[in-house]
Amino acid sequence: MGKFSVKAILRTDKILKNGNSPIYLQVIINSVKKTFTLNENVVPKDWDKKNEEAKGKGYKLLNDKISKEKFELERFLRENDLAGIPLSFTLVDNFLKGTNNNDFYAVFDEVLEMKKGEGLAEDTVYKYETLRKRLKNFKAKLFTSDIDSVFITKFNNYLKKLEIGEGGLYNHHKCLKCIINEAIEYKKFKGDNPYKSKKSLKVKSPDHKTVFLEEEEVLKILKFKTTSATMKATKYMFLLSCCTGLRYGDLYSLKISDIDWKNKIISKKMLKTKHIVDIPLNKQIRALLVRFMIQKKPSDKVFPEVSNQVGNRILKKIAEECKIDKEISFHVGRHTFASYLVNNKNVSLPLVSKLLGHRRIANTMIYTNSNVKNLRNVMDVSRYG
Repeated sequence: MGKFSVKAILRTDKILKNGNSPIYLQVIINSVKKTFTLNENVVPKDWDKKNEEAKGKGYKLLNDKISKEKFELERFLRENDLAGIPLSFTLVDNFLKGTNNNDFYAVFDEVLEMKKGEGLAEDTVYKYETLRKRLKNFKAKLFTSDIDSVFITKFNNYLKKLEIGEGGLYNHHKCLKCIINEAIEYKKFKGDNPYKSKKSLKVKSPDHKTVFLEEEEVLKILKFKTTSATMKATKYMFLLSCCTGLRYGDLYSLKISDIDWKNKIISKKMLKTKHIVDIPLNKQIRALLVRFMIQKKPSDKVFPEVSNQVGNRILKKIAEECKIDKEISFHVGRHTFASYLVNNKNVSLPLVSKLLGHRRIANTMIYTNSNVKNLRNVMDVSRYG
């Protein structure tokens, strides 16, 4: 266990231009002494050496700051000492500069590893990793002291420039808020979560309006031709989602070994729920897949790498080319699959729920009223007399 002490002192050996002397924290670690500035100063005659504070009227805020800085540093050193971390003046310097516990990315990684250990779903891990990548692109070096309400607003503006939708914006802020909360709990982040500040940006969860394609719109995309390899891959990934209900994360991670050609079935462990879903391969699904199966090992992924963000941009272009006036994303493919089975083919909800990998049939119920055309037909015959 290391021995340490923290004391507020006035450096009377230093006189500033205004005649005041600077206030320092004197830290002693294992009998070695060093001083660290608090960036504050006071008239020498107003300094109370015994109580380590300024005396007289008008010094309350200054004394509160001195007391708080001293208390926080003592607590920090005590916690590190108890944790078996060697005490050093570098540790003190980093703490006072707001760079303790390394940079925010180190804190982020540490918290994420803890959450993974608690059984965080793989697709949720992907969301956190995407957030980290975009934070890094926005600001390469980021310290915990940099994160305030102003930073959050600037980061939000950056995300908007990337043309991320409302749902994506909400998820990014939700994940960042969660990381900060966990960091505070593990004593890795000083102060309160800036998301709780009245000045902070308020990001609301978007209204969930189920968007899906009609059968003729899916056929338009099926007939769409392009010479771009990335656009082709995106097109077929989306169509496979329309035919199987697989989420983007499950499509992206789909491997050759997940497909049993002999028994004509896809058996995939879903990233979100970690449940295995079995999807029989009909003729149309086999036709979509076969072009991506050539010269690949069982451990290879079926589709080439296309990120969710890039893929969604490409899908918008495809929709424009096909004259489909809807906001299309990979998740629309899943909605289309479910809506088509429920509303067009009258497949029972329990079966659709099983194909989607839903844990509760209530989650599948949203597709029973997603087709306005069907609802209109119902209301047309719902008359008395």
